[in-house]
Amino acid sequence: MDRGEEYKKRLKDFLDSDTTEAKIAMVALCVFAVASLPILVVGVAAMGNVVQTFQMFKRSKKYSRMQIQSAVESTKRQKLIEYVTDKDGKTIVKITKKGETKLRTFDIELMCINTPKKWDGKWRLVMFDIPMRFTKGREALRYHLKNLGFLQFQKSAWIHPFPCEDEILFIADFFGIGKHVEILTVENLLNDEKLKKHFRLD
Repeated sequence: MDRGEEYKKRLKDFLDSDTTEAKIAMVALCVFAVASLPILVVGVAAMGNVVQTFQMFKRSKKYSRMQIQSAVESTKRQKLIEYVTDKDGKTIVKITKKGETKLRTFDIELMCINTPKKWDGKWRLVMFDIPMRFTKGREALRYHLKNLGFLQFQKSAWIHPFPCEDEILFIADFFGIGKHVEILTVENLLNDEKLKKHFRLD
């Protein structure tokens, strides 16, 4: 599964979940994103039937027609979507750059590292040496590493037992610090009993 498909899957999983984190405008943007990334070939005429589009997802069935229509207009007012005319004269709905950024930020907040049934015995070590001019990016990376369950191994090194390369690269690239981050897979660590106990590994 490529990154685009994985991205859409995360959004769809969110829409089909029972989470209460989403506001209706965010749900609207997610629905558009799942339909087709990054450009949505959704005719404006079809927007009158947007309720049917929302009903593809279990969670979004809780909203009334008026709430959904209001949410669509809200995403437009926030310049998260725009109506454009293609070369054939057909009006379509398109997610703007601002909308794409909001989706990616939202996707990072939803991100988690899958726990396999059996640990492969390898450690994932995320190391970084980020210049001072990227202070916000460095702090954001640290925040998300902690949020994803990493343990700080050294000052600029964090460790996790499960595969996480795609998730960390996604975050690092989003904050513009990808080239300053290295991910190592380590098969053996001396005195790793404390790590195994921390991560509750057999």
